[in-house]
Amino acid sequence: MSLKPTIAILLSATSIAALPQARPQKPVEEPAIRISTELVQLDVVVTDKKGKVVSGLSKSDFELYENGKKQQISFFEYVDATRSRQVPGQAKPGEPELSPQGLSAGEVRRIFAFVVDDLTIRIEDLVYLRQMLTNFVDNQMQPSDLVAIVRTVGGKGLLQQFTSDKALLRRAIEALTPRTHPLSQFSNPAAPRVTAVPTPASTGGEGELIELETVDVAVDPIDVASPHQDTNRALRASMSLGTASFLIESMKQLPGRKSLVLISGGLPILGAQGTEAPAPGVPVVTTPNVEVGAITYFLNVLADDATRAGVAIHTLDLRGLEAYRAVASFEDSPGRSMVSSGTPGNPGGRGDFARVADETLLGRDPTDSHLGLRWLSSATGGVSMLKRNDLEAALGEIVTASDGYYLVAYTPSDAKFNNKFRKIEIKVRGDGLKVYSRRGYFAREDKPVAAPSTRRDDLLAAIHSPLARRDIDLDAMLLYKATQTRDGAIDIHLIINPRKLKFEPAGEKQQTEFEVAGFVFDQLGKLRGGFNETITASLTPDEFRTVSAGGLSYSANTNLPPGVYQVRLAVRDNRTNSIGTRSRYLEIPDLSKGLLGASSLLLGAVPAGDVQAGNPTPITANRQISRKQDMRYAVIIYNPKLKDNTPQVRTQLAISQNGQVLFKEAEETVPAVNLKDGQLLKWGQLKLSAVRPGRYTMTISITDPLADKKAQTLTRTMDFIVVN
Repeated sequence: MSLKPTIAILLSATSIAALPQARPQKPVEEPAIRISTELVQLDVVVTDKKGKVVSGLSKSDFELYENGKKQQISFFEYVDATRSRQVPGQAKPGEPELSPQGLSAGEVRRIFAFVVDDLTIRIEDLVYLRQMLTNFVDNQMQPSDLVAIVRTVGGKGLLQQFTSDKALLRRAIEALTPRTHPLSQFSNPAAPRVTAVPTPASTGGEGELIELETVDVAVDPIDVASPHQDTNRALRASMSLGTASFLIESMKQLPGRKSLVLISGGLPILGAQGTEAPAPGVPVVTTPNVEVGAITYFLNVLADDATRAGVAIHTLDLRGLEAYRAVASFEDSPGRSMVSSGTPGNPGGRGDFARVADETLLGRDPTDSHLGLRWLSSATGGVSMLKRNDLEAALGEIVTASDGYYLVAYTPSDAKFNNKFRKIEIKVRGDGLKVYSRRGYFAREDKPVAAPSTRRDDLLAAIHSPLARRDIDLDAMLLYKATQTRDGAIDIHLIINPRKLKFEPAGEKQQTEFEVAGFVFDQLGKLRGGFNETITASLTPDEFRTVSAGGLSYSANTNLPPGVYQVRLAVRDNRTNSIGTRSRYLEIPDLSKGLLGASSLLLGAVPAGDVQAGNPTPITANRQISRKQDMRYAVIIYNPKLKDNTPQVRTQLAISQNGQVLFKEAEETVPAVNLKDGQLLKWGQLKLSAVRPGRYTMTISITDPLADKKAQTLTRTMDFIVVN
């Protein structure tokens, strides 16, 4: 894939005086969890009887013990994770707004990583899982939240990253479909399609089928009823914990207290001869079940890593509260003398009855599978939701417990670190209060993270980071249009704020040098192309004033095959090493399948009241338009179905601000005269003279009643800023 870039100066009708160069602003430093011989700093959550976080406590309300010895608290602070902070879309005084394309370290308030344990979740529970996560994204997720959804097996890189983009998260939730795997706790269908809910034969139906994806693993299918089931359970637990461990490692560089939510069908860490997991640091008792010892050690290390990364592990069992039943053997039933036949105690009775067994007689003991989940939460200061049928409410309690926490620090009375486990106990004065804190830590000092050694490493680290860099302000816009082939044509537009670049005198001109880089990743996280260019801009005084008003524009274009992509962009000032980044999600449909499709929403400016204007001025990546102009919008609709050679596509326009709909047109049919070469054009014009300055979102819903019922409707959205 090749990307063709161009650089230009944006022209503005109004020139302003050159502004002084602003120094790059450092990100707001968030509190971190630190462990050293001089300081141990931990996070503590305190909730009331209703599960809500309690704020307003003082240092005198806390008592902290290490290995049973009371410690003197040297630092104490409450961190409100719901506190309003500057986020994209909220302008700073005197500065234009930027579109929401990523959060910086100072803008992130809460961080959630959902680990979906494919190996223990039943196929029928995936429906509830998707409903629960969709409700979280739609109703509980805040603009300042950073979220990732990660599968234990079969996940795709692009859909498993930390993001604040709700569209990307909804796409990740849609991808949570059944997949076969040899280590699954449940029966694996041999074919990629299984009958889920067959229609009774009397009705003549064929049954409803669920599509499955097969994950190829180089192991033989496993018999879950074999004598080696303990080993299989250990392997499942290892894969789930390994995924959590990888996420915890990646979350170390993220600010504040983080929440990892392990969604599972149970995490058994026992075998038939195993014992309960010991507290961290306690040697594992040797039993014939070797796997138990290995998993217990893994849990200890995982809990310590989570403590050092500031990650609280919350656990949620999708099975909810179930009634477990089984049949005990007749000889084991104490009531056999009352119901049996052919036995000395009851010669006349029947022998085909047996009692309902206790849970201890079950092949799949919920107490067993809950042990690992409960232990993980308790060791890391998390919340366990293991017997709740209302999954959305259960997740809501976990989210609520992430609204705030106390930072408590002390100097250990034993300053020598010997790698042994030190137990921590925190007590809080107050009636009905519940404390969520770490059980302890291993006495070893945290090693500092090495900074990038070269400028290129620094740029690559910024590109790959889930956190946006804001040293340089920039904005980006990606536009998609179909081509005559299956590929999609992508235009990338970038606006760079020159006030964050360092200009130096060069004769009678002002000169700056900066680097622009862009990388395109597919849904597997593989690099599919990019560009990198160093630009030297020498501007006359008039050009400098013009650039200060409108910014520097950089453009590139490419063609991409159908698929899901992410474009990551970065600008670096080569004189100051300041960096700004942006990340955009992009989905290119496969129009060759005949499904309904549409281009990106195209916006342009025309003179007020001129509906005959033939060449609108395209709105650039900063999406700003004056109230003195009208806004022209258009979208190209692909593959409209025809009836009597006439399309019946309907559209509906809505304008919203901060999630509230301000204007909504009645649904209308797109005129057939706009049909050309199998493509239908929808366009319109909006008067802005009465609109208040600010950021707005335009959404166009497109419905084709003649299309396949599963793909009759789609939407296109674009945000824009109205200025005076």
